[in-house]
Amino acid sequence: MAKLLYYFPLDNLVNNEITNNYKSQVQAALENKNIEVDFDQHKGSFLNFKDESKLELTFKKTINKGGTLINFFFNYDKKNNNDTISLITIGDKVLSATKSNNRNAVSFKNSIKVNDADFKIRENNWFNGSVYFDEVGNLDIYITEENFLLNRKPVISVNNSVEGQNMMIGGNKEGDQLKIADLSVYTDVSPDEVENMINKSIQKHLTLLSKSTLIDTVSFALTNNTEYDKLIIENEQQPLFFEFFPGDMTLENYDNCVAKLKAKKGFFKYHKNTEESDGIDVPLNLKDQQANNTNLKTKLEGVSIINSLEQERVLVQLEIYNLTLTKDDFSQTYTKSQPLIIDKVFEILDVRGGSDCPFEVFILGNDTLYNGAGNNTQTVNLIINNISDEVLKFSETSGFRVSGNFLAILENDVQQTNNAKLKQFSSFTDIPTKPKSTSNDFLYCQKEYVLNKGESVILEISGLKAKQPTSVNPSGSYPFYLEYKNIAGYRNGKVKFCIKTGKIFYSL
Repeated sequence: MAKLLYYFPLDNLVNNEITNNYKSQVQAALENKNIEVDFDQHKGSFLNFKDESKLELTFKKTINKGGTLINFFFNYDKKNNNDTISLITIGDKVLSATKSNNRNAVSFKNSIKVNDADFKIRENNWFNGSVYFDEVGNLDIYITEENFLLNRKPVISVNNSVEGQNMMIGGNKEGDQLKIADLSVYTDVSPDEVENMINKSIQKHLTLLSKSTLIDTVSFALTNNTEYDKLIIENEQQPLFFEFFPGDMTLENYDNCVAKLKAKKGFFKYHKNTEESDGIDVPLNLKDQQANNTNLKTKLEGVSIINSLEQERVLVQLEIYNLTLTKDDFSQTYTKSQPLIIDKVFEILDVRGGSDCPFEVFILGNDTLYNGAGNNTQTVNLIINNISDEVLKFSETSGFRVSGNFLAILENDVQQTNNAKLKQFSSFTDIPTKPKSTSNDFLYCQKEYVLNKGESVILEISGLKAKQPTSVNPSGSYPFYLEYKNIAGYRNGKVKFCIKTGKIFYSL
């Protein structure tokens, strides 16, 4: 049965790096970082690759083996209409858009598909693309038309005989732009599941499809803190308020008025549901009537902001129904069966806790992985010491993981470092944790745990095996990070420690 292996929303940059929740499994490298997060009313948020900028993803596992489906949204703009623009490169094979006899086309390897009655592709329009590798060595390219209706057969089918672990996005000529979002990699996809999986991926991630019907002065606001003009993430969740501003128009009728807010999955949480929600139905009540203007304002009950993708900006789309707006005696705007749609970008500010790190981290005992011939697997024990002046409380959402750019010093089959346990320092007894998953490699506490001032816990990582030294990874000291999240009173962060390779000696 098909399952999701990796998902990259490609709509957030932190310190000029993309959000990567698979650091132990996928290396992400940006080059010529002329890349920015942008928004539009058709797709929502996306990553815009300008000029020669590119993103290379190197996967621990082969990504173009049989049963793999790669799905993504794309939009391109070529400076020179006679040039080819690369959409996505898998291994050494490039899926590109081009011109052929003055007609738009897509090409892969030596095959090309030109615009015809059944297939249309053009610049400055959003499409969904999929690359499917079947079990007998064939590769199929699926591309939707601009209304995201899937053609029931692939636009290109070729033989694929080479497996690879790299994927590249961008890397085009100066002046070119490639917009891309929601890159998903599915595994164990059978041929009869392909169409259904593509349609499910489109339905799941295309939450902002409708074109905005924005009227110039009409707007809306979301607020949860009167001190800021941004949406605030803080330790104690504050109520979220919605307000609709008709601007220079007048609200004539708002009986049974209903609004729906849409944002990327993982931004809102609606507490009546067990899962995060893409859309929220908001009933509006009249409040704060003014002489020449009437605003609709309501408190969003049971709704909180979780921002699980840690975005710095978010595009929110409003659909509002059953509303009548008038500007003068000769113009009216009704929203009955068709909604009024408004897009708005909100800045997000995280003020949870202090920015200082509450932990000191170092290795207990042996801090060197032997990298000689015939080396065996080893265990590393990280001491996590509470250096704050207060008691730290770990909840079910508190977690730790090890990350860094030098996982390549480890043998490939242990780079995920999944054999991790959290232990009490004095007794070395296990602290209950939740099972780790491929979609999130944080090790989470299973229940509340209290770490007093000056006390420590141990993160035990077993099954590690260093590669033999080469010019690329010689013996020496390598920096790694312990990442922590959802520690009450503190922002998410990381603290540095080092692992050595070479001849074993002991540090006590």
